[in-house]
Amino acid sequence: MRKLILAFCLWTAVSLSCFAETNSPAQTSWVGSWFGQQTMTGDWGGLRSSLKDKGITLSANFTTDIAGNPSGGKKQVSTYAGFFQASAGIDFEKLISLKGLALTMSNYVASGNNLSNGIGNFFGVQEIYAPGDYYFGQLGLSYALPGDKLILEGGRLFAGDVFATSPLWGYYMSGGINGNLVSISTNVFFPNFQIATWGTRATFEPDKQWNISVAAYNANSKVQDPSKHGLDFSFNTGHGCLGIAQVTYKHNQAHDEGLPGSAALGGYYNSDKFPDLSDPIRERHGNYGFYFMMDQMVYRGEWPEFNGPSHLSSQAKYSEKVKHPYYQQNAQSLDRPVGLTAWWAAYVAPKEEINIETYQLAGGLIYHGLIPNRQRDATAFGVFYGNFSDKLAGQDAETVLELNHRFQLGPWCYITPNVQYVFNPNGQHNIDNALVLGFETSFNF
Repeated sequence: MRKLILAFCLWTAVSLSCFAETNSPAQTSWVGSWFGQQTMTGDWGGLRSSLKDKGITLSANFTTDIAGNPSGGKKQVSTYAGFFQASAGIDFEKLISLKGLALTMSNYVASGNNLSNGIGNFFGVQEIYAPGDYYFGQLGLSYALPGDKLILEGGRLFAGDVFATSPLWGYYMSGGINGNLVSISTNVFFPNFQIATWGTRATFEPDKQWNISVAAYNANSKVQDPSKHGLDFSFNTGHGCLGIAQVTYKHNQAHDEGLPGSAALGGYYNSDKFPDLSDPIRERHGNYGFYFMMDQMVYRGEWPEFNGPSHLSSQAKYSEKVKHPYYQQNAQSLDRPVGLTAWWAAYVAPKEEINIETYQLAGGLIYHGLIPNRQRDATAFGVFYGNFSDKLAGQDAETVLELNHRFQLGPWCYITPNVQYVFNPNGQHNIDNALVLGFETSFNF
């Protein structure tokens, strides 16, 4: 634990010194120039830009969560968890003049251990942890119909890149909202993070405010077996289908508008069979759930010019985003103004006889640019609550508090010192509340 704290302090000190250099307009050192690049490895002597002009985008990211629990939990340990992703996107309109057609693919390598195994809690305290090692992920073909308002997708797809997710949640390290409301993937097979499955999706975006997405996925949960490495391409209809729909409304996403915000309502139905929590031999058919999410900026200051890729800007259309692979983690800061944003989310799964978590509540505050002259930093506070089914004896609810500050070193790198406190781990009163200290750092290559 002492080594963890020492490494944390050392890395923070180095990061802040780099900040002092890279945030200075007069800085001309190689360090300042390096941190000012879009990616760690630069433009590869012009090759990267040349490929992009031809419709080929190559990207990679490595993110690590290092943390320990100096008190509480089943035992006191410290662990490292890492996740590397390499992706490619092909825009056939640029490559061979096939307008609207694109292909995306991704690969992942997971490493390290899960601190929550030592603590014994439900919401993983290291969002980046994934079991196993190598995974083949996304392999999706998309077509934007003329007008770019209706986009059709098919292939090996995720659900977590579109449904029950918010870009704001990437500022947290808790797995309570690991890009998505994590309780959903506890109750049903929900392809996200490193797990993709056969699916099809349609997205209708009539204007810059409204987005409607519907999708159907093969519900064979066996594809998430780490030993299969994401290479189980079988289409097993015996496990039924996962159907999902979501309606999203956004407002004031442009620099010259007011306070930005959004709201989304979604639901799913899984036609597979599920074991009864009270009698595992008994199976029940079908499962469903609903969720609602919203965020609203309540105080806004200056909106700094966005220095990232155009498909990540606040006004990017879905027809542009779909041409690029889904990144579970990205070191690029969001295209947001300086100011305070409040958000909250709720998920409910009514069938308590088959759902481990019957509902999840989450909410928080994020302040972009709290420290003067550090407009791209973000300070985040969050509360994550998960209620266990009454059918699970000795378990009621787990609550996690998180406070962190993300130091944005540059477009391709950040470090986030992090504090979490876990109340009632795994909903069990015989496990002591746990304090978690750690940090997350991420690099776009």
